[in-house]
Amino acid sequence: MRDFFQRLFSTSDARATSALQPNLSRRSFMCACGCGMLALSSVGTALLAAASKVEAATGGPLLRVGHMPAGCVSHLLLAKLRGDFAAAGIQVELTQFNSPSDALQALLAGRLDVMHGPWTMTAAAYAKGTQDLRIIGGSGQGGIELVARNGSVASLDEFIAAAGSGLRVGTLRLDTLELVGYGSMARHGKSYNDYQMTFFPSMAGMGEAIANGRLDVCTLAQPYAQNVVSTTGARYLSDSNAVWGPEAADCVITTQVRTSEEQGPLLTRYLELLQASANAMKADFDGAVQQLQPVYGVSNDVLKVALARQSPNPVISPVGVAGLKRGAGYLVELGYFTDNPIDAVLDLRHQPAAQVTG
Repeated sequence: MRDFFQRLFSTSDARATSALQPNLSRRSFMCACGCGMLALSSVGTALLAAASKVEAATGGPLLRVGHMPAGCVSHLLLAKLRGDFAAAGIQVELTQFNSPSDALQALLAGRLDVMHGPWTMTAAAYAKGTQDLRIIGGSGQGGIELVARNGSVASLDEFIAAAGSGLRVGTLRLDTLELVGYGSMARHGKSYNDYQMTFFPSMAGMGEAIANGRLDVCTLAQPYAQNVVSTTGARYLSDSNAVWGPEAADCVITTQVRTSEEQGPLLTRYLELLQASANAMKADFDGAVQQLQPVYGVSNDVLKVALARQSPNPVISPVGVAGLKRGAGYLVELGYFTDNPIDAVLDLRHQPAAQVTG
């Protein structure tokens, strides 16, 4: 399995190195653009740990949850901070991963019960033979962005018109980030052959390359995308809702068949609490942003825009399912697998019946 992930998710393409020769040092870039969204802040980590102590005192059932430091888990973090899990008598043990493949390996090794991560990875792992995986709900919608540096193309139309001109485009392999870039091309009859492609190991490298002028266009997730836009003058060209939306899940909640069968009531309650948190966030968005700001470690202004562009929703609707199938079709075109796995990998019986309101 480890060899499978190393082969599938490795982005050590030699072409990535040329875009990373800095005119602006990595440290100064990170200080300017902020990387709190690539690792939760120390203050935020302490707040979440304090919430876990309160949950532990309840002695309730334990759910071990892996997640990325991304906008798609805002409702999860908010529920933790608000004490929603403790009030429900359950313990939610959070483990942050900076690599989705590391989180999935932890899930398969039995160190996690569920993980929040990009659906592209779960779908590909299932299609390649890891068929005890199931997607049981959504996490975030939207917020996967196609971004152009200041001084490059200013719109999606210009991006498409620039095909064949040597426009430099960066993305990650087998991620929703790759999908928003490739899908934007494919929807308009273009492909990787029409652009100068670079595949990076991380978003931080792409943001740095945009700031340095080494890339023209790249794909970023919130809230990192908004920090890059606000600090460098970059522009949004398109997003995941336009490519495989509407109601496009970015991160989803993945578990194993055994967990789905043996802990069904706990999973159902977890999804219900996430839905309640998402609704609370919509009802008092400014208040939620203020409460989440110490966790993400970015400014209120950045976080407000970022979370408006990537809304939480644990429910994958029929429209959302159709969007996942459309997105998986692009992955078939890219050669990651031959048969669309979405119908087989979905197990939505635990998710709440109603959509998030608002």
